Amino acid sequence: MDIQRKVIDEKMIIHLPERVDRDVSLEFEKEMYCILNSGTNYKTVIDAENLEYISETGLRVLKKLRLEFGDLKMINIKPEVFKTMKEKGYTELYS
Repeated sequence: MDIQRKVIDEKMIIHLPERVDRDVSLEFEKEMYCILNSGTNYKTVIDAENLEYISETGLRVLKKLRLEFGDLKMINIKPEVFKTMKEKGYTELYS
């Protein structure tokens, strides 16, 4: 899995892939930990513009990362993805 990221105005923007499902969640988690442990002090923003589907397993990974690394904000969440987040109780990732 190749998660894209870039730094703009002291913010690290992490672009999620199109799908984060149960089959890739372990690899997704490992790569996100590598990115977030890279020693930077940037404010982190998770851009979900490309994200078409996320499983509850993927949402748990994001919640775990937020608890460990602090203020991770998601932006550009598509309505169908937000609906899944709301149904599963993960809307705190948005705010």
